[in-house]
Amino acid sequence: MVALGFLVSAPIGCAMAEAPTEDTGSAETASDETGSIYLPEGYPETIMFPTGTRLIAASGGQPPEYETRNYNVTGETDLPVESVVEFYTGMLAKKGFDILEVEKGNATLIRFGAPGLDDASVLIMDMYGEGTTTFTISLLMEPEPE
Repeated sequence: MVALGFLVSAPIGCAMAEAPTEDTGSAETASDETGSIYLPEGYPETIMFPTGTRLIAASGGQPPEYETRNYNVTGETDLPVESVVEFYTGMLAKKGFDILEVEKGNATLIRFGAPGLDDASVLIMDMYGEGTTTFTISLLMEPEPE
């Protein structure tokens, strides 16, 4: 159901904290408490994170080792699940992505697309039932033309 890219980690470009704003800016607006999790090289700057995001994991594969580029980024925030769902549906639409499907249940899955994406989704849930929302963004991108 969720396209997960299991990849080789490529730690490039530190994710930075940003003060809360209405629009969070670039994809590099997350922080991690250990300072050891980075967004993979080539991660699309147009796909942003909610304010106050802490990165949990990030991985990505790049050509020539892989024919396609794929990314898997997991973060958490203290925002409620509903707020994170609203953030992603609004941000993705504003950035020109097509919302293909929104499935709600124990977790919310938002599938989205755009030219150059084979498969893209964000899975949002209150993983531990303690009010901390966890989300995983999975992207499978078409090979760049030669």
